[in-house]
Amino acid sequence: MNGGSKEICPRCEEGILTSIETPQDISLEGTRIRLGRVQMDECRVCGFRSLSGREVGLFEILFAPQYARISDLVAALKAAGYYSAFLREDQSESALTFGSREYVARLAEDLRDLYLDNESGHIIRGLSAVSSGKVPIELQGKHYQVKLPKIGEGENGIVYDFEEDVYSVLKFAKPRPYSREHLREEYEVTDFFLKHAIPVAKILESDPYGSYMIKEKLAGESLAKIYDDLGPPGTPLHQQVKKEVATFVGRLIELFDRYPKTKTSVSPNNIFILMTGNECRCLLVDTGPAPLHDYSDFVFDHYWEKVIPQKIKRYREVGYL
Repeated sequence: MNGGSKEICPRCEEGILTSIETPQDISLEGTRIRLGRVQMDECRVCGFRSLSGREVGLFEILFAPQYARISDLVAALKAAGYYSAFLREDQSESALTFGSREYVARLAEDLRDLYLDNESGHIIRGLSAVSSGKVPIELQGKHYQVKLPKIGEGENGIVYDFEEDVYSVLKFAKPRPYSREHLREEYEVTDFFLKHAIPVAKILESDPYGSYMIKEKLAGESLAKIYDDLGPPGTPLHQQVKKEVATFVGRLIELFDRYPKTKTSVSPNNIFILMTGNECRCLLVDTGPAPLHDYSDFVFDHYWEKVIPQKIKRYREVGYL
């Protein structure tokens, strides 16, 4: 959710998500309730579909009077403190906050996803409404001052600095089940990459539902940001960075061949470049699996000369850069 009208598909990382309307069923105490005209995101390249926290509007859908037994749902949500997922206007110093994870655990799976979508959507909209400065946020009883603007965005999450620790960053999943699962898997597989000597950002804290995490802040800048500043192909800087990226990506793809379940994206947004004096190092930012990526015919020169510029152009189109 970048504040613009476009999003890149988180699954294939190629298509642009479009908005469609479709019926949606949810469970309430064993009863199926049909919600009409629910907005979803759809990728016409790979067929990915997901409810969009940006579009769903939980109150409008769930509290609409034409739905059967909705009064039961209203009572249940209020009794469980559902309003804690939104701006706490009853406090003198309002803060964005995530709701009780104990309450989330008691929800039926489909209603849980809808709840988490809207919770994340509300948090990200609240942060996106501020162009600069700091915004207070509460994560499971801990308070943070999130710094604006964002420092990074990808298909599955948005990253911010925060006041309390200059060596860490906050990452929020975008409001869709796929993105939350991506963050959950990122947490689970990060140790694997560390054990195989791949420099990655360590995960310090994470939400059990994948809505957010606190990660080690990596030095350097993304390849997507510096690529156009490397100079012509024959210049020393361009050649140095290209050589290091080729070695780094080669190590990753060799690892993916041996352990297919660890396959992740080698997009220029996911590789950081750290220049120290005359030395250059590559670091992996996001270890979340990318199962649709096929590296069997990977050719580095094509990746460097064609794929990276195309990716950067797409990132700019949707506001990730």
